[in-house]
Amino acid sequence: MSYINKTNIAGESTIGTFSFTKLEYLHPIRVMFFFIAYPLLWFRRWCTNIGVTNNRFVYKTGFIARDTWEIRLDAVEGVDIKNTFFGRIFGYGALSISGRGDKKIYIPGLANILEVKRTVEAARIDFLGKHS
Repeated sequence: MSYINKTNIAGESTIGTFSFTKLEYLHPIRVMFFFIAYPLLWFRRWCTNIGVTNNRFVYKTGFIARDTWEIRLDAVEGVDIKNTFFGRIFGYGALSISGRGDKKIYIPGLANILEVKRTVEAARIDFLGKHS
């Protein structure tokens, strides 16, 4: 069970979960250090949860020590993406979510970046429509 599902409150449901692009495995330097880099990348992917519920956006990293970044959907002010040339071709990019005040979440290397943006924005619109 993921961190997101474990921390859902009553009436909260997970709308979508996201992961990093698998193209990061093909980075030339990582290929050179195959036996070291691949297990570390896999472990990083396994220990990270990224998702949207009907109340919040959640980004969790870590295995024993845990770091979490959460923004309630009513506090989201902007959802921005950054695509490189190859990111546009292969559908991955960096996600930046800004909230009220100085709150900002930046996640590089997400797969299906346009789907991530659409899901976050649709969940936000739905949340604001229900609570206005």
